[in-house]
Amino acid sequence: MLVEVTLDASEMEPPKPFERATEILRQLEPGQYLRMLHRRLPYPLFEFCQAMSLTHSVIKGSATPYQISVYFPADEQALRQEGVL
Repeated sequence: MLVEVTLDASEMEPPKPFERATEILRQLEPGQYLRMLHRRLPYPLFEFCQAMSLTHSVIKGSATPYQISVYFPADEQALRQEGVL
């Protein structure tokens, strides 16, 4: 079972969403993933993820415009099985 770390950045002002997300991602371990709620696409965060060899997925939402999942590539199959992706 994977462990979700949630960050609701939908009402945070820049650069807080990036700072909080990178703080979480630096501590992320295999078997954990970040689910971030955001009002816009955080392109600098995607670059940070790539540099850390993490994968991300974006789902458009209704209440919050974007739900972003960041995870280790090895966890992708488990995330799909759990219906996260």
